[in-house]
Amino acid sequence: MQLVTFIAFLIGLAAGGMGCFFVMSRARAQSNMEQQLRELQEEFTAYRENVNTHFNKTAQMVNTLTENYLVVQKHLESAADSFAEPPKSFKLDSVDKLPNKKTKFISLETTGNITEDAEVDADFGSAGGLEPPRDYAPKQGVKDQGTLSEEFGLHDTRA
Repeated sequence: MQLVTFIAFLIGLAAGGMGCFFVMSRARAQSNMEQQLRELQEEFTAYRENVNTHFNKTAQMVNTLTENYLVVQKHLESAADSFAEPPKSFKLDSVDKLPNKKTKFISLETTGNITEDAEVDADFGSAGGLEPPRDYAPKQGVKDQGTLSEEFGLHDTRA
């Protein structure tokens, strides 16, 4: 009986050792997975902080850019105002010192004689020949059809 007890003890010891080995291997695998999960969470947290830092810096830079734009705009406005004003040293005593030159312009609305000064632009010739430009082709004769006619450009070739 002692031999049977001893063999049963050895079988129980082997079964317990194998059970302990399987339980420990599962615990080790679970421990490895937990370690990987912690590493991934730390990596994600670091990434999220990096993204937040990036967007905060971008927002600060955009705010600085906006402030600089406003400073440049105010500078240009003040420069435009100062350049548009005549200098303080420039004062006219009277208007008589200004040249009294009147330029005559040729326009289509002019009905009078524009050759009073005997200076007619060579490009325009005499003012009587000026006409506004036409947006259509003139007819050759009274019986001719205009370009807006439905039969314009169609010829009967069945003759």
